[in-house]
Amino acid sequence: MDLTRNARHNAFGRLLGFGLLSLLPLPPAAPAADSALPSAVKAELANQKLSAGNLGLWVQAVDSDTPLIAHQGDKPFNPASVMKLVTTVASLDVLGPSYQWKTEIYADSRPVNGVIDGNLYIKGYGDPWFRSEDLWNVTLRLQELGVREIQGDVILDDSYFAETDGDPGDFDNRPDRVYNALPNALLLDNRAVRISISPHGSDDSSVSTWPPNPRMALENDLNLVNKPCRSNTNRPVIDIRNPTEAAAEIQVRGTVSRECAPHQYYRVAGDPHDAFFHAFEHLFESTGGEIEGHWREGLVQSGSPKLLTHDSRPLSYYLWLMNKWSNNVMARQIMLTIGAEVKGPPGTELKSVEVIERWAADRDLDWKNAVVDNGSGLSRVARLTPKQLGDMLLSVWKSPYMAEVMATLPIAGIDGTMRKRLDRGSIRGHAHIKTGTLRDVRAGAGFMLAKSGRRYVVVMLHNEQGVQYGGGTRVQDALLNWLYENG
Repeated sequence: MDLTRNARHNAFGRLLGFGLLSLLPLPPAAPAADSALPSAVKAELANQKLSAGNLGLWVQAVDSDTPLIAHQGDKPFNPASVMKLVTTVASLDVLGPSYQWKTEIYADSRPVNGVIDGNLYIKGYGDPWFRSEDLWNVTLRLQELGVREIQGDVILDDSYFAETDGDPGDFDNRPDRVYNALPNALLLDNRAVRISISPHGSDDSSVSTWPPNPRMALENDLNLVNKPCRSNTNRPVIDIRNPTEAAAEIQVRGTVSRECAPHQYYRVAGDPHDAFFHAFEHLFESTGGEIEGHWREGLVQSGSPKLLTHDSRPLSYYLWLMNKWSNNVMARQIMLTIGAEVKGPPGTELKSVEVIERWAADRDLDWKNAVVDNGSGLSRVARLTPKQLGDMLLSVWKSPYMAEVMATLPIAGIDGTMRKRLDRGSIRGHAHIKTGTLRDVRAGAGFMLAKSGRRYVVVMLHNEQGVQYGGGTRVQDALLNWLYENG
C-alpha cells in the first residue's frame, strides 16, 4: 500500500494507457442490482448497514469459463493491499522465483596488512529484507578477509533506485509508522528503528534503540512500577519528534511494570544512511575494527576492487514475507526492482509501471482504466476491477508459478493477516486470501477450496465509508462461508 505525489498521478495514467479519468474520484455508485449475491451476503450487508452498490465481487471456479458470481465485476475499486498480488505475479514472471538481490562491498584499494588505504563502498541493489543480521554477516566476512582498519570514509551508494519523490507522512500524516517507510536501494531493517523496553533493568537502561545512532536523541521518561504486569501497568507511549529529520527525538513515557516481559517496538525516525552507517560502524568496531572517517553518499569509483558480495534470500521467500504480513516497503522495493532490471537503473515507479503494462498485455489481461502506481496498495488512486483481479488469478492457476503464489497467501484461521479469521469449523485452512485495508476500503482476493473439492478464485473489493471497521470483514466472511458450503 502507498501514495504517490499528486503531480505524478497523470503521468502514471498516461504511461499505463489507463486514462486520465481513472485518476479522478469515482462517481457516486449507481443503485446496483444484487440478484447475483448469495442471500447470506445480502443479509450481512443489511446487518452491517453497508451497500451492495459499493461492493464488487468476482467468484469463478478454476475449471470453469464463466463466473459463479460477477457483482459489479467491471467497476474500478481501490484494492488496498490486494494490489500486492499484482506485484507478486508480475515479479515472478519478470524476475523469476530464484531472483536474488546483491549488496556489494568495494574499496579504493585492497587491504594491506589489514588496512584499507582509502574509502570503503557499500552499494545496494534494492534488497527488500536486508537485516542487521545480514550486515553482521558482511562485517564478519570483511574480518575474514583480514580487514581491520578503514582509513577513509564509508561511501553509501544507493544509486540503483532514483530518490523517491515523496514524504512518508503524505498518506496519513504518520511518518513514523513502518508501513509508511519509503524505499531505498540501500535499506536496513525496513528503515525501522527498534525501540527495546526492558523493565527488568535499571530506570536509565530500561530503554535502548538499534541502530545506536548518536544523532538521534533518546528521552527515557518511562515510569517503572513494582506491580503485577497487567493492561494498566503495561502502557508505554512512544513519541517521535521530527521523525523525518536526521536529529529526530524518541521519547518513551508511560507506565510499565518491572514484572512485564521485555518488548520491542518499531518506528521510522532519523536518516536511513545514518542508521546504516552507525549499525555498520558498531558491528565493525565490535570485532576489533577501526573506521577513521565518517559516511557520505556517493558512487562506487570505477576500478575499485570488489571485496565481497552479499546475496539475499530468493524472491519467492521474500514474497512469502511480503504477503503474509502485508509489508509495504518490501512491495515497493520489489516493484522498483522490476523497473530497474528491465529498463535499466535507476529504478523509478514510472519505469516499473511501464513494465507492468507490458506484462499485463503479455498475459492477455485487459486492464483498461486500471491504475497501478507503487505496487504496495498504500494509495488513494490505485484502481482495479474485480474481473481484472479474477482474470489474473485464473491465469496464475494455469501458470508455472501457481504453487509459489499460493504459498505466499495468508491462510484462513492459520497464519498471516488471516490467522484470526474463519478459525473455527471445517472452513479453517481452506481459503488462501490476500487482505487489504485502508480508510474506507476493505478488500480480499485469492483462492478457496470448497467442501466439494472444487477450487475457486475469489475477489472481494469494498469501498465505502467506515467499511474497514469490521463490517467489511463480516461481509467477506459471509461470502467465504457460503462458498465453502455451496461451491
